[in-house]
Amino acid sequence: MAIVEALARLSEDDLKVEAGASAETVISVGPSADTFPDAFQEYSIGVHGLPDRWYTLSSERLRVQAGQSSEALLVVHPPFEDPDWRLGDFDFTVELKPVSEAEPILLRGHLLVLAPNATTLQSRLLDYLPALYRTDAFLARFLLIFQSIVDPIEQTIDNTDLYLDPGMAPTSFLPWLAHWVGITLDPGLDVPRQRELIRQAVELSRWKGTRRGLREELRIRTGNRSLIVENFDGMRLGQDACLGLNTHLGVRFDQFISVTMAVNGGRATSQQEVDSMVQDLKPAHVGHIVRTVPAPRGKQGGNHG
Repeated sequence: MAIVEALARLSEDDLKVEAGASAETVISVGPSADTFPDAFQEYSIGVHGLPDRWYTLSSERLRVQAGQSSEALLVVHPPFEDPDWRLGDFDFTVELKPVSEAEPILLRGHLLVLAPNATTLQSRLLDYLPALYRTDAFLARFLLIFQSIVDPIEQTIDNTDLYLDPGMAPTSFLPWLAHWVGITLDPGLDVPRQRELIRQAVELSRWKGTRRGLREELRIRTGNRSLIVENFDGMRLGQDACLGLNTHLGVRFDQFISVTMAVNGGRATSQQEVDSMVQDLKPAHVGHIVRTVPAPRGKQGGNHG
């Protein structure tokens, strides 16, 4: 028993694609209205109006069970160059031919194939030619070749300002931006932290050599908060005392800083790594000592003095 009243359609019947790229549409059949649950219909799929090498079918046959649907994918992929077929408009037909004697189902579609980066079949470079040449259809298409070369260059020039924005610049461009602002990027630093470090470079330079500047740069580079005490190794009463972090006795050291980092899973967790960073960031004449401790529960990432 053949399925009757089968519904067939294309998910997209008006396709636009650049040469060298691809576009897709789904060929759907069903659900059918047949009352016999064991009934089915089988269709062979043919595409007419497109060069054979310009498209691919996921399946050349569809088997549709009663009350169900079946689908096949049609992918159109015109090459960059085809000596036998020009770019332009194509009206095509998808033919679903039943294995039985029933009439075939015809699904009609339209395909527009453009040159890379083009939006129409006529190059905008025609506007720069004398009026005599602007009506030449061959020249309008031929200039699309040169437009596909020029457009990416112009687009790069138009977006030059984005290359100077740490948040938008390509990753490969970040070391160059860092050099501009006098920042050395640690190869192990992830990309978001690199971008933040470059963005904050001017502000950090204002506080270079101070406790605030050192604490903020350590935060960006490691993701951890630090307690920095000047001229003293250990605990002293006052705003710098933090129970559980530096509550041990010490002695006074002039031109000396004590850095205690509360590690909470940031990138740099070893004391040796933090010590190397402090060595590079602190004033050259200032001595230092570094300690890393687990961040207190409930205070991870807190802002300490």
